[in-house]
This record gives sequence, C-alpha cells and structure tokens, in this order.
Amino acid sequence: MAIKDTFALQLRRDACTQCGICADSCPFGAIQFNEYPEVDPYSCRLCGTCVQACPAEAWDMQEAVSPVAQPAVSAKGIWVLAETEGDELAPVTRELLGKATELGEKLGQMPEVVLAGNKLQRFVPELERYGACRIHLLESEKLEAFVEENYAEVVAQLVRELQPEILLVGATPKGRGLSARLAALLQTGLTADCTQLDIDADTLLLHQIRPAFGGNLMATITTPNHRPQMASVRPGIMKALQPDCAKKAEVIAHDLSSFVPDGRVRLLSEMEETIGGESLSDSKVIVGIGRGVKKHETVAQIRQWAERIGAVVAGSRAAVEAGLIDAKMQIGQTGHTVLPDVYIAIGISGQIQHTAGITGAKKIIAINPDAAAPIFNVADYGWVMSAEEAIVQLMQGDK
Repeated sequence: MAIKDTFALQLRRDACTQCGICADSCPFGAIQFNEYPEVDPYSCRLCGTCVQACPAEAWDMQEAVSPVAQPAVSAKGIWVLAETEGDELAPVTRELLGKATELGEKLGQMPEVVLAGNKLQRFVPELERYGACRIHLLESEKLEAFVEENYAEVVAQLVRELQPEILLVGATPKGRGLSARLAALLQTGLTADCTQLDIDADTLLLHQIRPAFGGNLMATITTPNHRPQMASVRPGIMKALQPDCAKKAEVIAHDLSSFVPDGRVRLLSEMEETIGGESLSDSKVIVGIGRGVKKHETVAQIRQWAERIGAVVAGSRAAVEAGLIDAKMQIGQTGHTVLPDVYIAIGISGQIQHTAGITGAKKIIAINPDAAAPIFNVADYGWVMSAEEAIVQLMQGDK
C-alpha cells in the first residue's frame, strides 16, 4: 500500500469544489493542483493550514497511526544484526555472536544472524564458524549501497514477521543510526553503548548495562513489555568465540522482490577513500596521552619512543581537544574501546570516561605527577612523574 493511501491528510473528492485555495495556502508547497489537489506526503508537515482554509471542508486530517508494538509473549530467538566492511565481516559481528551464544544458553534459544545487502553468500561460512545457528539473508540489488532508511525498513519487516526476543547491534558509525531507526519503527526500547549484557535468572529479561550520568554509575536497563529487547554494543567489548570450521547453519534467503526503496533518498555517487595510518583494533601496545602532556614537542618525543618499542600512540578526549592527537585515535567512552596487551597512560588523570575504553587491557601502566590521580586505581604499575621527565628517562633507558 502506498504511503499516500495511509497518510494522515486525505482529500474527500466528493466534497472538493476544485477551488485551489488549499494549494495557495500551503506554506510548504506540499499541495499540487491537477484536476484535484494532491498532497506530497514527503513535503507535508501536517500543519493543518489547508484544513482550515478549505471552504468546502474537503480535507480530513487524522492522527497518524503508529505501528503496533510487538508483544513480549510470542517472541523467541536471539538475533545479531551483522555488519560488513567491504568484503569482510565487521569484527563487532563476531563479538556479538559470542555474546548471543552465551545469552542463548541461558534462555535455551539459539543465536541467529540477519544480514542485509547484496551478494551476501560469501559471508555465510564465517558467520557459521563464529556461532550462527540460523542466518537470515536480506539480499537485493536495491540494497547494494548502504542507505539507512532502506536497511531499516527491510530488517523491521523481518523482525515483525518472525518476532525475535533479542536484537543486538554493533554501536558502529553505521549501527548507531540504524539501531535507533529500527527501534522507532518497531516501537521498542533501545539501550545504546552497552558494556555488559546478561539474562536475569528470575524474569529472563535482558539486562542491558551501560555507563550513565557521565560514567559516574552503571545503569541496568530492561525492556519488560516490548519486543525485541534491543541493545547496541561498542566494538571491542565482547569476546568472539573460537571459530569452529565444522559448524553449519540453516540459511534462509528472504524474498525482497516487492521491496520498494525509500523515494526520498537517492545515492548520487560513491567514493572509496583509503585511510592509512595506525590501527587501534589490533595493537598489542598502546601509549595513551592526556591533558598532562602539554607540549607538541613532548608528543613528538613520545611518538619516537613508541615507534622504538612497536607501540601505537592514542589519547584521551582532552588530548584530542588540545590538538595533540587526531580524533580517530581517541580512546574512551566517546572514542575507541581497546584490548591491548599493554596500555601506557601518560599524563592521563583516569576519569571513568577514559578508563571505560581500556578495561580490556591486560596490563596498565600509569605515569602521572599526581599521586592521587584516579588512573592509579586501575593501573597495574604506576610512576609518579611528569610526562616531560618520564619521556627523557624512557628514551635513555631504551638505548
């Protein structure tokens, strides 16, 4: 059914006198006059001006009907919304599959994956190896390019049809917007940027745990009355399973022949950009700099030392705002979550907004002139010294 047929503003042609006053009065130019006035639902703001201006009272405007929320009674299944990066699965997909497997064991349900796009068969073997028991393919040439509106619509249709209990999404640049749009379409809740997920033993509800109030406390959120229970999880938080090459999954290719892409959005062009430089996702040693590193000269010395020991240099939000570190190398609640073998914090105070991104580090070494700095509470080793003094000794000791 076309959106015009279900739009809240409708014309009663039997009452219309074809005077054209409604078209002239519309402040948004949303009414075009042919034989009869026709409203463009994508331009109309439902302001009601045409309804008031019409002398024949031919326009009817009703409250828009929201989609009916999915009840909790019949929902079953733990779904992961998979994401791809070029010809590879995004790492967060493997991580979410590991968590979905763990949650499924507590609920007696199996982990499933939904993957939207085009030419998807090549991703099936890897999804199988990392724990997917059932794979839903939403495959169409109309989904060749990632358009959030189109992806959200096809996934929402499938969710309404099959009614999963839980839907997990990666809190990536793509996943953040897509998950929010899905939650709105499905009339359910969404807890963004979760750091922990668990099943309540008594209620069997998904506990969606994330930092709140600037990271000063951990909030546990549940969705008792609507399904699916939705949560997005930042990459690097969960643990992927060890791949099992013998594992096979049921693969279901869903028919999208009747899917009509959103007419409001058109892809004009695409340009692939190669981004060079260091990667935080697979770095074994990371040196993080913070507000306590005050000079670009000190940063340059730290980079020289880091290069000698095979480390990557990143930083806190304060270092990014000071122009010492590129924003793509920011670690913390509003940046990356990292899992290095060793994290060396230089001049970082250790507020929860930053330490939320380094909880997965195997060893943390802190260098700070303030002995009472919070970073020492999470560090395995500490050195009470300014960044300038420390880097001189580190450079000498490395010779």
